[in-house]
Amino acid sequence: MTIRRTGEEECHYAISGDEDDDPPLVDSEYEQEVEDAAMEDCVDPTSYWEQSFEIPEMASEDRDGSESDMHLSEGELNSVDGSEEERRHTPWVRKTYPEFNAETDLKDPKFQVGQVFASADLFRKAVRAHALKQRRAVVFEKNDPNRIRVGCKSENCGWQIFASILSEDRRTFKVKTYTPLHTCAMVFKNGFVNSNMLGRKYVNQWRVNPDWNFAGFAQQLRDDYSVDASLWQYYRARKHAKKLIEGTVKEQYARIWDYCAELRRMNPGSTTQVKCSLDGDIPVFQRIYICLAALRKGWLEGCRRIIGLDGCFIKGQHIGQLLTAVGVDPNNQMYPIAYAVVETENRETWQWFLELLKVDLNINNSHGIAWITDKQKGLIDAIADLFPNSEHRFCVKHLHNNFKVYHKGLLLKQTLWGAATAATEQREVSASAYEWMTDKDPRHWSRAFFKEFPKCDMLCNNYCEGFNSAILEARDKPIITLLEMIRNYLMKRMAKKRVEVDKWHHLVGPKVFKFIEKVKLETSGCHSDFCGNNIFQVRNFEQDQFVVDIQNRTCACRRWQLVGIPCVHAMCVIMTSNMDPIQFVDDCYKKDRYKLAYDPVIYGLNGPSMWPQTGDTPIRCPEFKKQRGRPRKARKLQSDEVRQDGTTRLRKNYVLIHCRRCGQVGHNKKRGRQQKKTPK
Repeated sequence: MTIRRTGEEECHYAISGDEDDDPPLVDSEYEQEVEDAAMEDCVDPTSYWEQSFEIPEMASEDRDGSESDMHLSEGELNSVDGSEEERRHTPWVRKTYPEFNAETDLKDPKFQVGQVFASADLFRKAVRAHALKQRRAVVFEKNDPNRIRVGCKSENCGWQIFASILSEDRRTFKVKTYTPLHTCAMVFKNGFVNSNMLGRKYVNQWRVNPDWNFAGFAQQLRDDYSVDASLWQYYRARKHAKKLIEGTVKEQYARIWDYCAELRRMNPGSTTQVKCSLDGDIPVFQRIYICLAALRKGWLEGCRRIIGLDGCFIKGQHIGQLLTAVGVDPNNQMYPIAYAVVETENRETWQWFLELLKVDLNINNSHGIAWITDKQKGLIDAIADLFPNSEHRFCVKHLHNNFKVYHKGLLLKQTLWGAATAATEQREVSASAYEWMTDKDPRHWSRAFFKEFPKCDMLCNNYCEGFNSAILEARDKPIITLLEMIRNYLMKRMAKKRVEVDKWHHLVGPKVFKFIEKVKLETSGCHSDFCGNNIFQVRNFEQDQFVVDIQNRTCACRRWQLVGIPCVHAMCVIMTSNMDPIQFVDDCYKKDRYKLAYDPVIYGLNGPSMWPQTGDTPIRCPEFKKQRGRPRKARKLQSDEVRQDGTTRLRKNYVLIHCRRCGQVGHNKKRGRQQKKTPK
């Protein structure tokens, strides 16, 4: 095909069958002013092409389509007006309608006739967003799957919009009628501003800041929509946002199988065990046990053989208990090992938890393990059955809570703690306290009777309490969110400890080094005498004498043997002999052991959409009967505990209240007046 321009306003097409014989393109004089003038005057492109070029009629055989290579079918021709002249001159023009983009246009919706929406729901959302943005009150006059008509609530306002479904796909909505002008006044109380809408609107704010309070929420609502929010509207919106973020409780229980499969896939060697009861053919959740492979390996290779066990309440919609097993790392910090969510804390659940823990930690000989717990009866029996030869210590703080019921007073409290902390047997105890203490086996609560192999002399189960406090925010979440928050905390903690160990300035951890420095200060009142064969005699300021064997790392006070760190008497000998105290610290506190404990990696998990589908029957959430009143989330403090809220007023413990009006005991003046008004 050859094209020649022969003039300013004519363009002739010469069509030949052999393209190889076509001569080159010849361009004659062509004036650019015509095109520039058309563009400057914003002339319609179709009219410009009509005035600039004239397309001659083709031969009759070309119009018939018998011998032409440029044939266009009738279906390919489209025109705005449908006239034959335009259909012949502009076959490329096709009418298109604007599409509404939900991601960008919902912020400030603009409507026009012919605009198309992907669905009816999207059109409804756009109308609501437009009403909120313009602060107008509109009403859905007709709202069905095929047609939607919206008008202004004001009778004198002519604003309206009508859209209906397209017949092609029976899903797309198209705007057929639109009157854009509002003649009514703005409103500042809109029915579209409800809790569900606000939950969806501010879901990202709650995702970033779960503690977003009512004051911030109300101010944000005023800035966006000039609307005041109520407190209950805030509560309902936050509840809806949490459902969008975490999913409903039923959805999370239904995906427990998939979560466990993803956890085992990303962390090979981890143990997950789920126990359910059956309601017909439907499994009902009872308990779940998780022991991550990295934690198990780190405890076996880098930690001492002592484990603390404790349980705490779950404060979510479906209550239960969280059981934890926590060890001690080489820097005298907590080292979580395993955790489980159970329905209640009793002997059966503790037996089930400890049986799985025994297999994971490969505890075949219970002689080499020590436990520290509170005096929960089911837990005591479970340890006695599964680990009969192990050392079982009781938390002295819990022991004192039972002791002070019958033996009140600061002196007896100090007596109990003095007997518990003494590394050697004490006999000077008051008669009443001595009788109570002798009834308890001292191997469970006194350092004087502890075994030396764990290299740990702790008397309180503080490590478990610290772990429970660290995961406090997770304990009121649904089941999978709870487990994921615990795993995320452990994952980040392991990574943080791996970085911190490279910043150590000594062969032992910062806490251990601080303890050594503290012991050095206490040696000022001690004096050592050399006996021979690496044996020394040390006398303190109380004129007590202790024999220290530097070579065997023993002292008569037993503190060195119990802890693995030189006691004050051994430290006196070490400092007098100009030796390095760190060389006499047990290897369980060294940097190499710390690295072995935290080198294993807890790997992250993919999102729920990428979890493997196990195909197992979804688990149903356990039945729960909501109790009356507002659920408690704060723990009840003991009478001798100090509040952490900064209060300066002294609590009235063991104080008898006297009425100033009648002088009787048991009520005050106000309460007495109320009792007097009460009819008999």
